[in-house]
Amino acid sequence: MVLRMRAALFARLARPWGLACVACLVMAIVARAGAVTPPFGPTEAARTLTARTLARQIQQDGPQKVVQTLTQDKEWPRVHRAVATGWQNWIVLVPDLMPATDPATARSLQNALRQALPRNPRAVLAALDPKNGTLRGGRTICTPAGMPASWRRRSIRAVEALHDIHLTDQSADCLDALNGKTGS
Repeated sequence: MVLRMRAALFARLARPWGLACVACLVMAIVARAGAVTPPFGPTEAARTLTARTLARQIQQDGPQKVVQTLTQDKEWPRVHRAVATGWQNWIVLVPDLMPATDPATARSLQNALRQALPRNPRAVLAALDPKNGTLRGGRTICTPAGMPASWRRRSIRAVEALHDIHLTDQSADCLDALNGKTGS
């Protein structure tokens, strides 16, 4: 009798839970089937703003207008994420955008470049000012202040492993900052 009651109770509880699990599984499969990860990342593909469209806008309208649009549309967090992730097509836009931004946004872009350094040192160093200016210079972007020690070690390894004659000045300025050296 007790065994029969337990079996009936289990059947009553298991059926709705089993159907719910199957429904969730089907929804997950359907959602995943339509998801294709593009080269610029899954979040960025869902919207119209891409590095390519942003570069085209900068070329057509100029950096000042594009910066105003990014601010109005509240798109800076997306730009920051894309740069910080090390996506080269976004990093190459930073030299055009940064001079037209307000100080807070410029600091955010500096931080994004700093985060991208160990992931894509070639792109970050190419975006740096070869004259080591205060906005995009190697001593500004590559300073380890506020970053974990592991970031500093990974960044030093990444910059030292990069051998590009066109980035010699930026590499030297960046390594000086990473190693705590001061100078001109």
